Amino acid sequence: MSIEDIKLGRRLALSALALGLAAPRIGFAQAGAYPSRAIKLMVGYPPGGGADILARIVANKLSPLMGQPVVVENRSGAGSTIAAASLASAPADGYTLLLAESGILVGTAIYDKVAYDPTTLTPIAALGDLPYSLVVNPSFPAANTRELIDVLKANPGKYSYASPGVGNIAHLSAEMFQKEAGVQIVHVPYKGGTPALADLVSGQIPICFVSLPPALALARGGKLRLLAVTSAKRSPAAPDTPTISETLPGFNSVASIFMLAPPGTPAAIVDRVNAALREVMAMPDVTADFVAQGATVETSSPQQLSALIRQELASWSSIVKSANIRME
Repeated sequence: MSIEDIKLGRRLALSALALGLAAPRIGFAQAGAYPSRAIKLMVGYPPGGGADILARIVANKLSPLMGQPVVVENRSGAGSTIAAASLASAPADGYTLLLAESGILVGTAIYDKVAYDPTTLTPIAALGDLPYSLVVNPSFPAANTRELIDVLKANPGKYSYASPGVGNIAHLSAEMFQKEAGVQIVHVPYKGGTPALADLVSGQIPICFVSLPPALALARGGKLRLLAVTSAKRSPAAPDTPTISETLPGFNSVASIFMLAPPGTPAAIVDRVNAALREVMAMPDVTADFVAQGATVETSSPQQLSALIRQELASWSSIVKSANIRME
């Protein structure tokens, strides 16, 4: 065998080795591409509600940025805890996400047992806040929050208030209000905000804590009196409406809106979705659509959302315990 033959053999061997090493890398890159198919975005409430509308706003803008369809799936029931439990058992591959709100955190305090631990769900990004409104029937003898507090203090336990149900953020906002204002009001839970507002307008109940958009529409028609919003700052949807905190400094009760993934979702997937969501939430039309639903836009890193979830778990649990709220 000549020297040239030996050199040729070496070159062929090295080429074969290079091809053998390169092949797995190509295969890994192809297998690891994300996303390569449709993404399911769960929401824990029925179609047509506020959370569902916000989820569809986000999904419509997220789809082109991800290069794959983002399909909204409604998993309603038990204050969105059913959807959270479904997320907890889903594969950690980035193809099942949840647009959640603070209700899944409250659920761990008011239900005897839930099939998830919020601190193990993978945080992706905060999306915004949803304040609630404090409204009264037009005949009620209070034109603002201070006058309402004075009336309630003079008549402890005489008046009742409506909320969209037991254990939701509107209900907890009212419980927080009672505690910080030093008043007593009887809770009358309804199956949703619509029947609660109907009874308020008809005079069956004098006070209500409820979502802002429907209350704002009725207030403009003179059918109820909008006293305040529950957020620390005035809502862009109702800039002329005071906050409760302008009367009770420090008062802040909102439903945080955020995106979660199953436990153990890889950081690369989380970062990919977080970056896309930041783009979505920076779009002017998305901000306008959120404001139309009474929400404000707020984005965050996964780490910031993790800290927010832990902080809210502690604060909501404290309110639930203080008000002795339980659900079976």
